[in-house]
Amino acid sequence: MRGDRPRTPKMERLRVHMSGFHSLFRVELGPHHLRPGRAKHRLKHSTGLHEFPPFKALEICTTPPPAGFYLLYEPETGPGTDTWHETLEDAFDQAEWEFGVRRDEWKKTDRPYS
Repeated sequence: MRGDRPRTPKMERLRVHMSGFHSLFRVELGPHHLRPGRAKHRLKHSTGLHEFPPFKALEICTTPPPAGFYLLYEPETGPGTDTWHETLEDAFDQAEWEFGVRRDEWKKTDRPYS
């Protein structure tokens, strides 16, 4: 997280929620992937809607007990975003459609998300 901005109560709730995430798979996006991806991700705040910087990595996480899967988008700078998927297959399919990530490119992580 960026240290130059104070944490808001909403940011703190998100940090606590994400501390229960368990990382299953991760992939670094390279020059052969679609960048930007096929979907637009935007961040809304007081100055309006802004697109995220280019994403450099994706991570698939879940929470105990498993209640779906989160595809986390890590941008080159700043905070990222995520999409929720009912199944692990759906999360893999989203990454493949959006960025062209093949199944054999994912690295198994099996660790607490950080």
